[in-house]
Amino acid sequence: MADSPTKFASAAASDQGNVRGNNEDRVYANDARGTYAVVDGMGGHEAGEHAAEIAVERIRARLERQSGTAEQRLREAIALANNAIYEAAEEHPEWAGMACVLTAAVVEDGHATVGHVGDSRLYRIRRGAIEKVTSDHSPVGEREDAGELSEAEAMTHPRRNEVFRDVGSQVRTPDEEDFIEIRRVPFEPDAALLLCSDGLSDAIPSAKILEIVERNAGQRERAADELIRAATQTGRDNVSVVLVEGERFGRHAGKQAGPNPVLLSALALLIGMAIGGGAVWWWMNAHPVPAPVERPHQTLVAPPKTLAAVLASSQSGDTLVLAPGTYDGDISLKDGVTIEGQRPGEAIINGSVSASVLERARIEGVTVRGPVRIASSDVALVDDELGGGVSVSGNARGVIAGCKVRNANGPAIRVAGAAAPLIEENTIERGTSPALELRSSLRPVVRNNVFTGLGPAEPIWSERADPSVVDSNFFPGWTSKHAKVKLIAPEQQP
Repeated sequence: MADSPTKFASAAASDQGNVRGNNEDRVYANDARGTYAVVDGMGGHEAGEHAAEIAVERIRARLERQSGTAEQRLREAIALANNAIYEAAEEHPEWAGMACVLTAAVVEDGHATVGHVGDSRLYRIRRGAIEKVTSDHSPVGEREDAGELSEAEAMTHPRRNEVFRDVGSQVRTPDEEDFIEIRRVPFEPDAALLLCSDGLSDAIPSAKILEIVERNAGQRERAADELIRAATQTGRDNVSVVLVEGERFGRHAGKQAGPNPVLLSALALLIGMAIGGGAVWWWMNAHPVPAPVERPHQTLVAPPKTLAAVLASSQSGDTLVLAPGTYDGDISLKDGVTIEGQRPGEAIINGSVSASVLERARIEGVTVRGPVRIASSDVALVDDELGGGVSVSGNARGVIAGCKVRNANGPAIRVAGAAAPLIEENTIERGTSPALELRSSLRPVVRNNVFTGLGPAEPIWSERADPSVVDSNFFPGWTSKHAKVKLIAPEQQP
């Protein structure tokens, strides 16, 4: 009998801590698809941040396309992230040596499948016990796992920050030995999963982690905040957590959540009003209200609001959820902002979309009727319907995945300059020109796409011969005796 699915919900938080000047950690959580990750970047001159950003985007794009087994998706996602980080470091000398460690999980059918590289961790918490599921790929972690060092000794060891596996320092393949650790564990309704960077596990012991999570069982946001605060009080690193609770975890954790400090402070104020201002002063100083951990903001947008106006007031980290309907007007994407359809394909942007020199932006589950123009930006287009084609230029990276792309007036997708986006698992329809035009000086990854609605001409035009472009994609109904790729000279205009 198949396992019954576990219902779950998550909270994610990340903080740069009190010592570091920047945050090289990134977190990702998608309850709808049961996909989660914690990434800890490494590298000087803020290169670690870039490595973590690239990793999260590649992992998110692959995991959210639910083709293949959970293990296959995790292996491919981590390998894609690895190679994208390596290529970015090759192109930017100032990022040389950047990499990351990460833990990612796919939850489905009552189990969690975990992909792991490095010394971030995944814990499983159930009925008063905490279990470290992943192994630390580090000299100190290996000795701790073998019982040669106690947890306390490992937490204070001078070599605790060294790792012998990472994501990004060399080219890797998904099934390469001694690269990705895969684990699969039960995830019952009364259990919880905690993914965290070493900023947590090096700062507070597992017993303290268990106590905080169980005391706040059923209140994930509070648990995540308290874990962050506990780690930053004693630790020196960035700290990140993703806490995923089964639907009955709050009832079976064995402890009730502690009193809300905000309510206690309010109660103190009422008492102070009755017995004098001195009591208020004493209580507020003895029991300060913890500062909340800042979280991204989600805004529901519905017509007749214009999307451009909402974007103008949004901030990095925000998600704009579009209700079904038509949004007239052209828009320029904003750095760090996600645009997401509330119901796939039913939010229609009746205009063009542009992005210029952005570190990251995302459009998911939306129909765009006008052209999409991406210049020197890392933009993810995922599960969209794109009726005006996509052009990617400059040194753009990003992802085009799971989309239906067409263009009646030119190539469905055109890649130029030094752009190298990942183009994967799309349905690409030919317009009046080739379905895919490759004019980039680099080699973008183009695989598992379906080219359909083809005329007699070659569906792919490229400045270089690359047999993998044909071998890695699908051309159903192709009956032409001609080659699928037409070689074009760099100066030639189609």
